[in-house]
Amino acid sequence: MKVCPICDGEIKREERTIVYRYKEHTRDIQQMGDYCIECQEGFLSPRDLKFSQKAISDFKREMDNLLTADEVKAIRKRLNLTQEKASSIFGGGVRAFHKYETGENTQSRPLDILLKLVNSGKVTIDDIQNLYLQYTLNNSKVGI
Repeated sequence: MKVCPICDGEIKREERTIVYRYKEHTRDIQQMGDYCIECQEGFLSPRDLKFSQKAISDFKREMDNLLTADEVKAIRKRLNLTQEKASSIFGGGVRAFHKYETGENTQSRPLDILLKLVNSGKVTIDDIQNLYLQYTLNNSKVGI
């Protein structure tokens, strides 16, 4: 039996509903962890925090009017791009889209707008690839 370092009560491993607050809004988030049944204190490992990371990230994104992790993934898949190819075209580093889709990082507002434009058909992936190619060629000519 695990013992609470605060009150000597019994610690039990379980999933609890935690009220998460962001910008005057609240959402119930499921959080796995070790909890004292006496004083209710929670003890969360990095693995426990990762359990709720995507839900918290998506809540913040929704409040900031950004695409959620699943929406970013759906757009990327609809464009028939791998995470690596999407990162190459849109920028942000080799693993950027992996991080956006798991909730580890949140995409920038400019990237979010660009993804929404591509998703709506107002801008095509070919438009972006052509601009990226022009940018790459121009920068290689001036030694950047």
